[in-house]
Amino acid sequence: MTTSVLREAYTSLLSRSRLRPNTHQAALIDRLALLQTQLTKPQTLARQQLRGCYIYGSVGTGKSRLADLFASTLPGGLSYRRAHFHEFMLDIHSRLHRARSEPGFAGDPLLQIGRQVALESHILCFDEFQVSDIADAMILKRLFGAIWSAGGVMVSTSNRHPDELYANGLNRDLFVPFITDLKRMCEVWKLGGEEDYRFSHTAEKDKVYFTDTKAFEAALSKAVRNSPPRKEVIPIMMNRVLEVRAYDNHSDEGKRIVVEGTFEEFCRRNLGAADYHALCARASSIYISSVRQFRTTELDYLRRFITLIDLAYESRTRVVCLADCALADLFTHVAPGVQTAVVESLNVRKGGGSSSSMMSTFIGETEWSATGLQDASLATGGAGETDVKFAIGRAISRLAEMERRDYGLRDD
Repeated sequence: MTTSVLREAYTSLLSRSRLRPNTHQAALIDRLALLQTQLTKPQTLARQQLRGCYIYGSVGTGKSRLADLFASTLPGGLSYRRAHFHEFMLDIHSRLHRARSEPGFAGDPLLQIGRQVALESHILCFDEFQVSDIADAMILKRLFGAIWSAGGVMVSTSNRHPDELYANGLNRDLFVPFITDLKRMCEVWKLGGEEDYRFSHTAEKDKVYFTDTKAFEAALSKAVRNSPPRKEVIPIMMNRVLEVRAYDNHSDEGKRIVVEGTFEEFCRRNLGAADYHALCARASSIYISSVRQFRTTELDYLRRFITLIDLAYESRTRVVCLADCALADLFTHVAPGVQTAVVESLNVRKGGGSSSSMMSTFIGETEWSATGLQDASLATGGAGETDVKFAIGRAISRLAEMERRDYGLRDD
């Protein structure tokens, strides 16, 4: 594999109209191709001082697509991990839990965990780098300090400039040193452009947002070929399980089931990112009925819904909704004054946004907020509240892309 493979793959996508010519994207491809070249040079094999790339920009400008392309064209001798930041932090918290449960536990396990992560994957490629949970904010400096010291290199996408991460978060002054390290170890690259490509495509579409019950049921029936539902038990981390109504899926060998349920089942129960990640890993499509306008007291439900959309998008799982109102009205009550601008532009023009990475913390069967207060709204105040308007724009944009009939196809 040559160092020009990334550029060749990008050119191939342009020639097949899988991407449209874009000067901002082309410049980023050149930067990422340079990084691939640096990674293969013998003198940089240790990689302690090699800078990665932190890519940020507006919704729908192609950040995730180009990061996918970078990861998929890395030379075979380089180990890497491509993951949504939700998924990565779930893994880190799981490792912390196991380490603290071991007999004779003492000291800070994050240093060993960070070294192990770097040993497993020399390059970490993240989608949606985000920090709005104090549990994450307080460990990132030690964790990534160990990863970078061990030679790890990070390439990530985000809707926020590093200086805006964990904005207004609790005890943010303790988090700021991580931002300094991040900017030292990664070049901060703004992917320019304002147009959301998800709304400019002309590909064939299948609706994913319905307000007519019969049309929704017809779409579900077509997807499952009239097969009967059954109970599916999906294992979740830390010995938990998630039970869902599922149908055998005959159209996607990689994902065996189509899942169907109500808004109450998916967004009002004590489910978190771990549940949604496991669900999306198994399901090719998720059909959600009884979606309704979010109320001002339902910011937790909103965060769950957005987290589900984010993780479904990362897993290339299609989410199909039956709602009691138009998409333009879905978020009106929880984001007054924001909804109109989001729906009109359908992308965020100043800074982007992010959703919570550890949306829920479970102690036994009890869900706790990021502040540690039971029943406190996870999206009220601090970093969570600042992110809501950005996350809404991203969710709408991603639902639009899920309408594409070729949604889920990987670049090859």
